Amino acid sequence: VADVLFFVFGTMAVGGAFGVVMGRNPVASLLFMVACLASIAGIFVLLEAHFLAAVQIIVYAGAIMVLFLFVIMLLNLGHDYRRDLRGGFVMLLGFGVTGTIGGLLA
Repeated sequence: VADVLFFVFGTMAVGGAFGVVMGRNPVASLLFMVACLASIAGIFVLLEAHFLAAVQIIVYAGAIMVLFLFVIMLLNLGHDYRRDLRGGFVMLLGFGVTGTIGGLLA
C-alpha cells in the first residue's frame, strides 16, 4: 500500500510542478503549486516525518502561498497575461530532452 501511495503522491508532485511551469494563468499556477506542496507533505507522512508534513502544509502551502496570491492580485497578473505558444513548445521540448538524458544516465 505504501508503494502505491508513494507512486500516487510522486505523480501528483510531478504533475503539479508541470502545471506550475506550463500554466497560462498565474492563479492557476499557484493552485498547482499548492497541490505539489500538499503531495510532498503526503510523501513526508509516508516517511513517518509527521512534523515535517505539518510544517510543509502550514508554512509553505498555507502562509507562503497566501503571500504569493496577494502579490499576484496586487500586481494584477491575472488579466492580460498571455504567453507565446512557441515558448510552451520549447519548454516542453526542453523537458523531453532533459528527461531523456536523465533516463539514460540513471
